[in-house]
Amino acid sequence: MLHFTYENFDEETKEYLNKAMDIYFSIEDVEITKKLKEFNKTINYTLSKLDKKIFSMFISSFISNANLSNLLKEYDDIKIDNLFSFVNIEKKDIRPLESNRYSEYYDKKFRLDLIRIIKKETSKYSFNELRPEIIFHSLKQIDIGSKIIEYFMNSSEDCISVDRFFSIHPCFDAIEIYMKIKRILKNEDIEEAYLIECDSSLESNKELETKEFTTYIANKKDLLYKLDAIKSKFVGQEEVTKKLFYNIINNQNLTSNKSLNDGERSIIFLDGSSGTGKTAITVEITNKLNIPLIISSAVNYSSTGYYGDDIVNILKRLYKKANNNLKKAERGIIILDEFDKLAYNRENGCALDMKKAVQQQLLDFTGGGIYEINISENTKREKKIEFDTSKLTFIFLGALTELRENKAINNDVYTIEPFDLISIGLEKELVGRINTFLHTQEYSKYDLLKILKESTISPIKSFENWIISYDKTLIIEDNVYETIVDAAHKLNTGARGLQTIMNNIRTNYLEEVLIGEDKIIHLDESRINNAIEKTFVRKVRK
Repeated sequence: MLHFTYENFDEETKEYLNKAMDIYFSIEDVEITKKLKEFNKTINYTLSKLDKKIFSMFISSFISNANLSNLLKEYDDIKIDNLFSFVNIEKKDIRPLESNRYSEYYDKKFRLDLIRIIKKETSKYSFNELRPEIIFHSLKQIDIGSKIIEYFMNSSEDCISVDRFFSIHPCFDAIEIYMKIKRILKNEDIEEAYLIECDSSLESNKELETKEFTTYIANKKDLLYKLDAIKSKFVGQEEVTKKLFYNIINNQNLTSNKSLNDGERSIIFLDGSSGTGKTAITVEITNKLNIPLIISSAVNYSSTGYYGDDIVNILKRLYKKANNNLKKAERGIIILDEFDKLAYNRENGCALDMKKAVQQQLLDFTGGGIYEINISENTKREKKIEFDTSKLTFIFLGALTELRENKAINNDVYTIEPFDLISIGLEKELVGRINTFLHTQEYSKYDLLKILKESTISPIKSFENWIISYDKTLIIEDNVYETIVDAAHKLNTGARGLQTIMNNIRTNYLEEVLIGEDKIIHLDESRINNAIEKTFVRKVRK
């Protein structure tokens, strides 16, 4: 889900919005009336606050330090002096906000309008995070309550016609193409051939691939921003998030360093009880670093046998996930979930044979080798390529529920060592391949409370964003957080418990939010308790 909280933006987006807020802060209370050409007549038009916000973001697109500004430098028909002149101000007269005010000012002045502006873009495309390019591309719409950019273009002495500007003006088209190439915007209807054609017109595929690979490794500042953003989502799991993040980064580095041997590559075992974020953390890291990822369950293979094409199918899926880019796919990540369920009871011969076969194939797979895969979608005609698995990152996930229960626990601390995995029925050779052991922490009530209040993906924040999307305001009573946490903790499903409780609370607010007339929605303890009771308590017929 896309989040519009200020703290969740990366530094480039914050810098872009900060500049826009500085401009708006400087003109917010100033009446600006313009004589504007509209078709064959001239009108007097007074800028609304929405006009000023949109135009402030439009100006920021050309003057901020964001990458967007560098892209727009090519289009000198839109002159910066004219932008400022249109709102009766000079660049030197901008009054910047105090640094500690931006977050509060954004929430009060910009957040709701920004959601409205981006809303139509989200119906056409999917994107993981809000970037200046996306905001700029959305500003050209004239059905968001403001025609101010159209007015600006139509008031210019050397302007082109309004219709022509908004249909083919190169700055908007170019930014859209740029976002598609960089996969900032994703649309399943976009033809891959079209993107390849765009790639070749800008730079060769090889240059683009190298650039994508080196960007997040070479730019240390950008790496830290991304890591901080991920940690802010997974409150309580910051340490394991950091270790997993850097192990993945290091593995990516190793793929281009031929002087290092395969033993340097991390093959990771990540354990932790259900609901502590093992899969979610890994997925978030790979999304931030633009690394293709495939998640598969060990249970699937134990039921069918792990022979022949099963492994090849994983590689084929990874190749498709990497948009048919073989080199990128070979640096991808394979997550094998429920890895501990490959363990077998040596007294059960049938299960032993099946699971031993699975483990043996995994041993070969993780060892690194060349696999031939058929990438053709045509069943009658094969198209085969060779896939090198020696650069892949393997992450095995396991809850180890029974093992944790059987271990001697001292002050809620237990140890999991390679021998423990062997003792439950995992092959010694396969366990020996695992050289990096990480684990997520179990959540206490305190941890759940921190997630609810501080995480950027807190379900209560999502609940608030849902209400805001219907132009309503949420009022939260102070004791609400503890009530939700108590109910979630009883479910004993980790952070998932918070989402479960909030989803069931949402059900009881649907009618009020969707068709109710009240603009203020109250989240209070009595309604939460009522929602929980109706969800989990059942009456029986006597």
